[in-house]
Amino acid sequence: MTCDVHSRPHRSIATGCALAGLLVAGALPGSAWAGSPINKRTAADPQGTVEVSNVAGTVTVTGWDRNEVEVTGELGDGTEKLEFTKSNKLTRVRVVVPNRAYNVDDTDLIVRIPVASVLSINTVSADVTVNGVLGAQRLQTVSGDVRTEAGGEDVECRTVSGDVLVNGNGSGRKGLVSITTVSGDATATKVAGEVNGNTVSGTFVLGVGEITRSRLRSTSGDVGLTGQLARDARLDIESISGDVRVDLVGSTAGQYEVSSFNGEIRNCFGPKSVRTNEYAPGRELRFQDGDGSARVRIKTLNGDIGVCRKK
Repeated sequence: MTCDVHSRPHRSIATGCALAGLLVAGALPGSAWAGSPINKRTAADPQGTVEVSNVAGTVTVTGWDRNEVEVTGELGDGTEKLEFTKSNKLTRVRVVVPNRAYNVDDTDLIVRIPVASVLSINTVSADVTVNGVLGAQRLQTVSGDVRTEAGGEDVECRTVSGDVLVNGNGSGRKGLVSITTVSGDATATKVAGEVNGNTVSGTFVLGVGEITRSRLRSTSGDVGLTGQLARDARLDIESISGDVRVDLVGSTAGQYEVSSFNGEIRNCFGPKSVRTNEYAPGRELRFQDGDGSARVRIKTLNGDIGVCRKK
Protein backbone atom coordinates (compact mmCIF):
# COMPACT_ATOMS: atom_id res chain seq x y z
CA MET A 1 0.00 0.00 0.00
CA THR A 2 1.31 3.50 -0.94
CA CYS A 3 0.55 6.59 1.10
CA ASP A 4 0.20 10.07 -0.33
CA VAL A 5 -0.05 12.49 2.57
CA HIS A 6 -0.58 15.42 0.20
CA SER A 7 -3.79 14.02 -1.30
CA ARG A 8 -6.92 14.86 0.66
CA PRO A 9 -8.96 11.84 -0.54
CA HIS A 10 -6.26 9.59 0.92
CA ARG A 11 -5.88 11.36 4.25
CA SER A 12 -7.36 8.44 6.24
CA ILE A 13 -4.97 6.07 4.48
CA ALA A 14 -2.04 8.34 5.33
CA THR A 15 -3.14 8.43 8.95
CA GLY A 16 -3.38 4.66 9.01
CA CYS A 17 0.12 4.37 7.55
CA ALA A 18 1.50 6.77 10.16
CA LEU A 19 -0.04 4.74 12.96
CA ALA A 20 1.27 1.54 11.44
CA GLY A 21 4.73 3.10 11.29
CA LEU A 22 4.56 3.95 14.97
CA LEU A 23 3.53 0.43 15.84
CA VAL A 24 6.37 -1.05 13.84
CA ALA A 25 8.89 1.35 15.42
CA GLY A 26 7.63 0.44 18.87
CA ALA A 27 8.21 -3.23 18.13
CA LEU A 28 11.87 -2.80 17.17
CA PRO A 29 14.37 -4.50 19.51
CA GLY A 30 15.99 -2.14 21.99
CA SER A 31 13.13 0.37 22.22
CA ALA A 32 9.88 0.74 24.14
CA TRP A 33 7.27 3.48 24.35
CA ALA A 34 6.28 5.42 27.45
CA GLY A 35 3.49 3.79 29.41
CA SER A 36 4.03 0.43 27.70
CA PRO A 37 5.07 -2.80 29.41
CA ILE A 38 8.71 -3.88 29.05
CA ASN A 39 9.64 -7.44 28.16
CA LYS A 40 13.06 -7.77 26.57
CA ARG A 41 15.84 -10.34 26.58
CA THR A 42 19.22 -10.89 24.97
CA ALA A 43 22.07 -13.38 25.20
CA ALA A 44 24.95 -12.12 27.36
CA ASP A 45 28.49 -13.05 28.33
CA PRO A 46 28.43 -14.90 31.70
CA GLN A 47 31.12 -12.54 33.00
CA GLY A 48 30.21 -9.48 30.97
CA THR A 49 29.22 -6.00 32.13
CA VAL A 50 25.67 -4.75 32.59
CA GLU A 51 24.94 -1.01 32.88
CA VAL A 52 21.55 0.23 34.08
CA SER A 53 20.33 3.83 34.41
CA ASN A 54 16.93 5.17 35.40
CA VAL A 55 15.34 8.50 36.29
CA ALA A 56 12.46 8.21 38.80
CA GLY A 57 11.22 4.84 39.97
CA THR A 58 13.08 1.70 41.01
CA VAL A 59 15.75 -0.65 39.74
CA THR A 60 15.77 -4.25 40.97
CA VAL A 61 18.56 -6.49 39.73
CA THR A 62 18.82 -10.23 40.42
CA GLY A 63 21.55 -12.65 39.42
CA TRP A 64 20.49 -15.91 37.75
CA ASP A 65 22.17 -18.95 36.18
CA ARG A 66 21.26 -18.09 32.57
CA ASN A 67 23.64 -16.40 30.12
CA GLU A 68 20.97 -13.83 29.34
CA VAL A 69 19.91 -10.35 30.39
CA GLU A 70 16.17 -9.92 30.81
CA VAL A 71 14.36 -6.64 31.44
CA THR A 72 10.72 -6.41 32.50
CA GLY A 73 8.58 -3.67 34.06
CA GLU A 74 6.73 -0.68 32.67
CA LEU A 75 7.86 2.68 31.31
CA GLY A 76 6.43 5.64 33.17
CA ASP A 77 4.43 8.32 31.36
CA GLY A 78 6.62 11.21 30.28
CA THR A 79 9.63 9.06 29.44
CA GLU A 80 10.87 9.01 25.87
CA LYS A 81 11.96 5.39 25.47
CA LEU A 82 13.97 2.49 26.87
CA GLU A 83 17.32 1.80 25.26
CA PHE A 84 18.27 -1.88 25.42
CA THR A 85 21.52 -2.51 23.56
CA LYS A 86 24.34 -5.02 23.48
CA SER A 87 27.91 -4.58 22.23
CA ASN A 88 30.43 -7.39 22.73
CA LYS A 89 30.49 -8.03 26.50
CA LEU A 90 28.50 -4.91 27.43
CA THR A 91 24.72 -4.84 27.83
CA ARG A 92 23.15 -1.45 28.46
CA VAL A 93 19.67 -0.69 29.85
CA ARG A 94 18.80 3.02 29.91
CA VAL A 95 15.59 4.93 30.50
CA VAL A 96 15.63 8.01 28.26
CA VAL A 97 13.64 11.12 29.18
CA PRO A 98 13.10 14.32 27.15
CA ASN A 99 15.64 17.10 27.70
CA ARG A 100 13.13 19.33 29.49
CA ALA A 101 10.93 16.78 31.19
CA TYR A 102 9.26 18.06 34.34
CA ASN A 103 6.54 15.46 34.88
CA VAL A 104 7.99 12.00 34.48
CA ASP A 105 6.20 9.10 36.14
CA ASP A 106 8.09 6.28 37.82
CA THR A 107 9.65 3.56 35.70
CA ASP A 108 10.14 0.30 37.59
CA LEU A 109 12.83 -1.88 36.04
CA ILE A 110 13.25 -5.55 36.93
CA VAL A 111 16.53 -6.83 35.50
CA ARG A 112 17.94 -10.35 35.59
CA ILE A 113 21.60 -10.82 34.72
CA PRO A 114 24.18 -13.64 34.73
CA VAL A 115 25.25 -14.16 38.33
CA ALA A 116 28.95 -13.36 37.73
CA SER A 117 28.29 -10.15 35.77
CA VAL A 118 29.98 -6.86 36.55
CA LEU A 119 27.14 -4.48 37.43
CA SER A 120 26.98 -0.68 37.14
CA ILE A 121 23.84 1.26 38.12
CA ASN A 122 23.26 5.01 38.01
CA THR A 123 19.90 6.50 39.05
CA VAL A 124 18.22 9.77 40.01
CA SER A 125 15.16 9.64 42.29
CA ALA A 126 15.15 5.86 42.01
CA ASP A 127 15.83 3.21 44.64
CA VAL A 128 18.25 0.39 43.84
CA THR A 129 18.02 -3.23 45.04
CA VAL A 130 20.53 -5.92 44.06
CA ASN A 131 20.32 -9.61 44.98
CA GLY A 132 22.43 -12.63 44.12
CA VAL A 133 25.07 -10.88 41.99
CA LEU A 134 28.59 -12.20 42.63
CA GLY A 135 30.53 -9.89 40.29
CA ALA A 136 31.87 -6.44 41.13
CA GLN A 137 29.25 -3.72 41.65
CA ARG A 138 29.28 0.07 41.26
CA LEU A 139 26.00 1.57 42.43
CA GLN A 140 25.25 5.32 42.43
CA THR A 141 22.05 7.22 43.12
CA VAL A 142 20.82 10.73 43.90
CA SER A 143 17.68 10.93 46.05
CA GLY A 144 17.40 7.17 46.26
CA ASP A 145 18.33 4.30 48.59
CA VAL A 146 20.68 1.41 47.79
CA ARG A 147 20.34 -2.16 49.09
CA THR A 148 22.74 -4.83 47.91
CA GLU A 149 24.60 -8.01 48.79
CA ALA A 150 28.39 -8.27 48.86
CA GLY A 151 29.35 -11.50 47.13
CA GLY A 152 33.13 -11.30 47.54
CA GLU A 153 34.07 -9.03 44.64
CA ASP A 154 34.45 -5.26 45.09
CA VAL A 155 31.28 -3.32 45.91
CA GLU A 156 31.11 0.48 45.66
CA CYS A 157 28.00 2.40 46.75
CA ARG A 158 27.51 6.18 46.49
CA THR A 159 24.39 8.12 47.44
CA VAL A 160 23.31 11.73 47.85
CA SER A 161 20.18 12.08 50.01
CA GLY A 162 19.83 8.33 50.27
CA ASP A 163 20.67 5.45 52.61
CA VAL A 164 22.90 2.46 51.90
CA LEU A 165 22.52 -1.10 53.17
CA VAL A 166 25.12 -3.74 52.27
CA ASN A 167 24.71 -7.32 53.49
CA GLY A 168 27.41 -9.96 53.17
CA ASN A 169 26.19 -13.22 51.67
CA GLY A 170 28.29 -15.44 53.93
CA SER A 171 30.56 -16.67 51.12
CA GLY A 172 33.68 -15.81 53.13
CA ARG A 173 35.30 -14.14 50.12
CA LYS A 174 36.93 -10.82 50.90
CA GLY A 175 36.47 -8.02 48.41
CA LEU A 176 36.67 -4.28 48.97
CA VAL A 177 33.45 -2.64 50.17
CA SER A 178 33.42 1.14 49.70
CA ILE A 179 30.50 3.32 50.82
CA THR A 180 30.06 7.08 50.42
CA THR A 181 26.94 8.97 51.51
CA VAL A 182 25.89 12.60 51.76
CA SER A 183 22.79 13.20 53.90
CA GLY A 184 22.22 9.49 54.22
CA ASP A 185 22.91 6.64 56.67
CA ALA A 186 25.11 3.65 55.83
CA THR A 187 24.87 0.13 57.23
CA ALA A 188 27.04 -2.85 56.35
CA THR A 189 26.53 -6.27 57.98
CA LYS A 190 28.25 -9.64 57.72
CA VAL A 191 30.89 -8.30 55.37
CA ALA A 192 34.54 -9.37 55.44
CA GLY A 193 37.85 -7.96 54.31
CA GLU A 194 38.51 -4.30 53.60
CA VAL A 195 35.67 -1.87 54.27
CA ASN A 196 36.04 1.87 53.66
CA GLY A 197 33.40 4.50 54.28
CA ASN A 198 32.83 8.24 54.14
CA THR A 199 29.61 9.87 55.30
CA VAL A 200 28.50 13.49 55.65
CA SER A 201 25.42 14.18 57.81
CA GLY A 202 24.74 10.51 58.31
CA THR A 203 25.53 7.61 60.63
CA PHE A 204 27.69 4.62 59.72
CA VAL A 205 27.04 1.22 61.31
CA LEU A 206 29.42 -1.57 60.35
CA GLY A 207 29.37 -5.26 61.28
CA VAL A 208 32.45 -7.13 60.05
CA GLY A 209 33.25 -10.80 60.46
CA GLU A 210 36.98 -10.09 60.41
CA ILE A 211 38.57 -6.67 60.10
CA THR A 212 41.61 -6.59 57.82
CA ARG A 213 41.62 -3.00 56.57
CA SER A 214 39.04 -0.33 57.33
CA ARG A 215 39.18 3.42 56.92
CA LEU A 216 36.05 5.29 58.03
CA ARG A 217 35.38 9.03 57.92
CA SER A 218 32.32 10.84 59.25
CA THR A 219 31.26 14.50 59.33
CA SER A 220 28.23 15.32 61.49
CA GLY A 221 27.44 11.67 62.08
CA ASP A 222 28.14 8.76 64.44
CA VAL A 223 30.21 5.68 63.63
CA GLY A 224 29.65 2.23 65.11
CA LEU A 225 31.73 -0.85 64.33
CA THR A 226 31.56 -4.43 65.55
CA GLY A 227 34.04 -7.05 64.37
CA GLN A 228 37.06 -9.22 64.99
CA LEU A 229 40.56 -7.87 64.47
CA ALA A 230 42.69 -9.89 62.08
CA ARG A 231 46.24 -10.40 63.30
CA ASP A 232 47.69 -7.61 61.13
CA ALA A 233 44.55 -5.50 60.89
CA ARG A 234 44.59 -1.77 60.22
CA LEU A 235 41.61 0.18 61.54
CA ASP A 236 41.47 3.95 61.09
CA ILE A 237 38.40 5.99 62.13
CA GLU A 238 37.96 9.78 62.15
CA SER A 239 34.85 11.74 63.06
CA ILE A 240 33.98 15.44 63.14
CA SER A 241 30.96 16.24 65.33
CA GLY A 242 30.07 12.61 65.91
CA ASP A 243 30.60 9.77 68.41
CA VAL A 244 32.54 6.60 67.68
CA ARG A 245 31.83 3.18 69.22
CA VAL A 246 34.04 0.15 68.50
CA ASP A 247 33.16 -3.31 69.87
CA LEU A 248 35.86 -5.93 69.23
CA VAL A 249 34.95 -9.61 69.25
CA GLY A 250 37.56 -12.07 70.50
CA SER A 251 41.21 -10.98 70.48
CA THR A 252 42.02 -7.32 71.03
CA ALA A 253 45.76 -7.72 70.50
CA GLY A 254 47.09 -4.54 68.92
CA GLN A 255 48.46 -1.07 69.36
CA TYR A 256 45.87 1.60 70.12
CA GLU A 257 46.03 5.32 69.47
CA VAL A 258 42.80 7.05 70.54
CA SER A 259 42.21 10.79 70.90
CA SER A 260 39.37 13.30 71.16
CA PHE A 261 39.75 17.08 71.09
CA ASN A 262 36.39 17.65 72.80
CA GLY A 263 34.88 14.43 74.07
CA GLU A 264 35.19 11.55 76.51
CA ILE A 265 37.09 8.30 75.90
CA ARG A 266 35.71 5.13 77.49
CA ASN A 267 37.74 1.94 77.35
CA CYS A 268 36.57 -1.32 78.91
CA PHE A 269 40.03 -2.94 78.67
CA GLY A 270 43.48 -1.47 79.09
CA PRO A 271 44.34 1.83 80.83
CA LYS A 272 42.20 4.91 81.18
CA SER A 273 42.53 7.97 78.97
CA VAL A 274 44.46 11.04 80.11
CA ARG A 275 44.17 14.75 79.43
CA THR A 276 46.37 16.10 76.66
CA ASN A 277 46.62 19.57 78.20
CA GLU A 278 46.04 20.87 81.70
CA TYR A 279 44.37 24.05 80.49
CA ALA A 280 42.54 22.91 77.34
CA PRO A 281 40.07 20.18 76.40
CA GLY A 282 41.32 16.99 74.88
CA ARG A 283 41.96 13.40 75.94
CA GLU A 284 44.06 10.57 74.54
CA LEU A 285 44.66 6.90 75.07
CA ARG A 286 47.77 5.07 73.88
CA PHE A 287 48.54 1.48 74.83
CA GLN A 288 49.40 -1.97 73.53
CA ASP A 289 47.38 -5.12 74.13
CA GLY A 290 49.00 -8.49 73.55
CA ASP A 291 51.64 -8.74 70.84
CA GLY A 292 50.43 -5.51 69.22
CA SER A 293 50.37 -6.80 65.64
CA ALA A 294 47.16 -4.93 64.74
CA ARG A 295 46.94 -1.13 64.57
CA VAL A 296 43.86 0.77 65.76
CA ARG A 297 43.63 4.56 65.38
CA ILE A 298 40.50 6.50 66.39
CA LYS A 299 40.16 10.26 66.42
CA THR A 300 37.27 12.68 66.98
CA LEU A 301 37.19 16.46 66.89
CA ASN A 302 33.93 16.85 68.79
CA GLY A 303 32.57 13.53 69.96
CA ASP A 304 32.91 10.72 72.48
CA ILE A 305 34.81 7.48 71.82
CA GLY A 306 34.05 4.04 73.23
CA VAL A 307 36.30 0.98 72.76
CA CYS A 308 35.15 -2.32 74.24
CA ARG A 309 35.65 -6.07 73.98
CA LYS A 310 32.75 -8.47 73.41
CA LYS A 311 32.85 -12.20 74.05
